[in-house]
Amino acid sequence: MLHHFFKGLLRVVVLLLLLCTAVGAYIGNTAYHEFREAPWDEILGIKNNTKQQLTYIRTLEKERDWEPVRVNGQDGTILRGTYIPSPSHSHKTVILLHGLYQNRSMCLPYVPMYRNLGYNVLLVDLRGHGDSEGAHTDWGLSEVTDLQKWVQWLERKDGQSIIGLHGVSLGAAMALLYAGSDRDGHLSFVVADSSYGNIIALGREKLLHWTGDQRLVLGYNLLDPFFQAAMFVHTHELVANIEPAQAVRFIHVPVLFLHGSEDQLVPEKTAHSLYDNCGSQKKYIHIFQSSPHAAGIETDRADYVRTVSHFLEENV
Repeated sequence: MLHHFFKGLLRVVVLLLLLCTAVGAYIGNTAYHEFREAPWDEILGIKNNTKQQLTYIRTLEKERDWEPVRVNGQDGTILRGTYIPSPSHSHKTVILLHGLYQNRSMCLPYVPMYRNLGYNVLLVDLRGHGDSEGAHTDWGLSEVTDLQKWVQWLERKDGQSIIGLHGVSLGAAMALLYAGSDRDGHLSFVVADSSYGNIIALGREKLLHWTGDQRLVLGYNLLDPFFQAAMFVHTHELVANIEPAQAVRFIHVPVLFLHGSEDQLVPEKTAHSLYDNCGSQKKYIHIFQSSPHAAGIETDRADYVRTVSHFLEENV
C-alpha cells in the first residue's frame, strides 16, 4: 500500500516538474522577446533621438563632400553611415559609434578631434537607429558582425588601414564586444566612453526603479535560466556573449575607458570594473569629474581631447 502511495506521489512530482518546466520555457521565451523589443527609452529614462538631425547630417554630406556609405549586415539588414576622409590621405581611420536611441549625428562633436589628429572618420548608424534598417538594437547579438562588415569595407577601401573604434554608451559597449570577439581582425585601439558592463543587471536595476515592484525583479531572477535557454535557442548565443564585462577579458589591443563621476545611468564603479578585468596590457582609465552619462566631451572638451590624443599618440 505504502509502495503504491510513493509511486503515485512520484508521478505527481514528475508531472508538476514537467508542467513548471513548460510554463517556465513559455515565460522565458516571452521574456526573451520582451527583452529585445521593450521600451528601453522609458525604462532607462533616456530621450529617443534616433531620427533627429538626420537631415542635418545629409546636408553636411553634400556641403562638405562627405561620402554616404552602406553595407549589408550578415542577415541582409542595410546599415548606413558617413565616411569623412582626412585631407592628409592618412591610413588611420576611427569608427565612431553612437549611444542608444541616437544616430551618427551624435558623434559629430568627436569629428574635429580626430580630423586634427590626421584620422579618417567613419560615422555609422547602428542597426535600429538613424538611417540603418532594423526595428531595435540587438544588444550585440548582431552588432558584432555588423562592425565586422564595416571593418571589411574600410579594408577594401584601403589595404593599409589602421582601424580603431571609439564608442559612446551603447556604442562603447558594442566596441568592447567587438574587440573581445574573434572577429576583431587588425583592430588597433578602442576608446570606450561610458559603457555598461552587464546589460541584464542594468536592465534589472532600472526595471525595479521603473515599476517599483520588487516581486517582478524576483520573478525575473527565478526565470533567468529559462530566459537564457530561450536566447540560446533563438540565437545560439549565451547572455555572457553580449556582456562587455566578459568581453574585456579577451581584449588585447590598447583600450581607454572614459566615464563621468556623476553618471546616474551607469555608475562610475562600472568603468573601474571593466578596467580591472580588461585583458589588455595597455589599458587606461580617465574619470571626468562632475560629468553625467556620456557627456565628458561637453563638460570638459579640452580635457577630453587631451586624454584621447595622448592615448592615441602613445599607442597607435
